Amino acid sequence: MNLSSCWMLRAYKVRKLNLTDHKRLPSVPIERSLKPFHFTIGSNLSKYRPIQTNIDSFIKGTETAAFLIIRNDTLIYERYFMGFNDSTLFPSNSMAKSYTGTLVGIAMDEGLIQSDREPITHYLPELGKRDPRFHHITIRHLLDMRSGLRFNEGTYNLRDDAVKLGFRPKLEKHILKIKIAEKPGRFKYQSINTQLLGLIVQRASKKPLQHYLQEKLWKAIGTESRATWNVDSKKRKQVMISAAINATAPDFAKVRRLYLEKGKWNGKKILTSY
Repeated sequence: MNLSSCWMLRAYKVRKLNLTDHKRLPSVPIERSLKPFHFTIGSNLSKYRPIQTNIDSFIKGTETAAFLIIRNDTLIYERYFMGFNDSTLFPSNSMAKSYTGTLVGIAMDEGLIQSDREPITHYLPELGKRDPRFHHITIRHLLDMRSGLRFNEGTYNLRDDAVKLGFRPKLEKHILKIKIAEKPGRFKYQSINTQLLGLIVQRASKKPLQHYLQEKLWKAIGTESRATWNVDSKKRKQVMISAAINATAPDFAKVRRLYLEKGKWNGKKILTSY
């Protein structure tokens, strides 16, 4: 057995995962916007002082690393703890699923994906060849996590399928080994749904997912800092898809601003199928 590629060994190395361990894992860069957007620093924050005091008291001892409150594009509360600051790249964990889901919408806007009602086998035909039941699973089933796939997630130990995928060096190969447990329809939170969505976007756009994210979303929403996305190995560089985007707290807030503005960024439509 090649220990350098063993997923259990990789998982063991970061068994006490903390907010900086993403630096110990291979990653690819996501370049910042050439026209960065900056949230305004409130000029009259004294009226928010009671709120700030209450939050300071509430989060004391909770091991919170960053806490921001943004109202009407104005930062009315921004605090960092435990040695972190506004330039720290924080791991996204499953928040990255929102980015992959947004890229599906952008790909639909561009006509690269015709509809979320399409069978996933239009883009992943090898699944249908292995089991014809995959023809009945649509992109919408993946987005809603109602695909009926067999995927154990929730224990987050070495038996957890999400953990296994997170540390395997040949990620795409293992994603495409997924099997069906039941017909689609019942909701069940499973990271494999987002993993498959990412592969669909890659094939539809003919671009690595990190390049599509950088071009269509990350630069478009005025990000101020270079981000990273952890990958399965230094050699293959398949991004983790359902997790592992690492960015500053203010930049993470910008995708939420995009949705608050109904898919527009400073008047420009970024996401039509909002």
